[in-house]
Amino acid sequence: MDLSVRRPLAPVYLLYGTQDYLLRLVKRNIIREALPAESRDFNFSSYDMLEVPVESALEDAETVPFMGEKRVVLIENPFFLTAERARTKVDHNLRRFEQYIEKPSPDTVLLIEAHYEKLDKRKKLVKTLEKTAHVYELSRLSDATLYALLEKIAARHGSVYTKEGHEQLLSSVGPHLTQLANEVEKCALYCGENRTIDRDAVLEIGSRSLETNVFLLVNKVMQKKTADALHLLHELVSMKEEPLKLLALLERQFRIVYQVACYRDAGYTQKNIAGKIGVHPYAVKLAADQSRLYSADMLKTALEKCAEADYRIKTGGMDKLLALELLIHRIASAASA
Repeated sequence: MDLSVRRPLAPVYLLYGTQDYLLRLVKRNIIREALPAESRDFNFSSYDMLEVPVESALEDAETVPFMGEKRVVLIENPFFLTAERARTKVDHNLRRFEQYIEKPSPDTVLLIEAHYEKLDKRKKLVKTLEKTAHVYELSRLSDATLYALLEKIAARHGSVYTKEGHEQLLSSVGPHLTQLANEVEKCALYCGENRTIDRDAVLEIGSRSLETNVFLLVNKVMQKKTADALHLLHELVSMKEEPLKLLALLERQFRIVYQVACYRDAGYTQKNIAGKIGVHPYAVKLAADQSRLYSADMLKTALEKCAEADYRIKTGGMDKLLALELLIHRIASAASA
């Protein structure tokens, strides 16, 4: 995906998709290229299509720039490019819009920002835009592009973002670009030039999802670090995590490790295993590392003990937290036997 903005600028840009961070990034880059900072107050305006008719924006777009070479007119929430029905009483002259797009003002950059997953490509207006405008489709993002983007954020703060750190961050917070960017910036500010953003830095500094904490909990159990595992368990409970939910996630992680071990022994690749069990490839890599700590029989035993703890809790035979504590002891003890 090419996110660059090149000169000469196009008279009309269409930005659409669900990656809000990317939409804001490309929009900001276009505005910076089109307008010097000192002329933005005079030559930049935005119009919300839920509140004002599109004709108002077009009239502005046809106005000569004031004390500058270009004018930028931003159109937000153009719901009429989709199949959606918006709750608004504003009427839009879409034929007038189409006529402008076919013959745009050379002195204006018309920027259309559409935070929608899809446009209605049956509509004549959308077809005209696709033919004449410079279009950025910003929904799907390859991992290579995502890594390059986050690497640049770290570099702005003088820090080095590693592949290992990237994979751990994806595993920790998921594919949410805005959150990923915030986490990389936080890690970069902490690490600076003296420390790379690697897996350890992400785990130490970054925010961790519940799933990541459960992965770490399983790791401590499998490494027979019972005291550390119990400490993390109590931390999660103090953070108001429901013990039954923690048990379900523990069982899920042991199941993933067991499945990964079985598929790996059958000759499947990391990517194929990820597709088979429906998890991120990096989660498969981590589970493969964990699977080397336990035999297949031991993993089966761990799953059986999880099921036993679940039964005791749900039948009222044992306190939830006590059941989890005993589960950790029993799995670790079985591994040591």
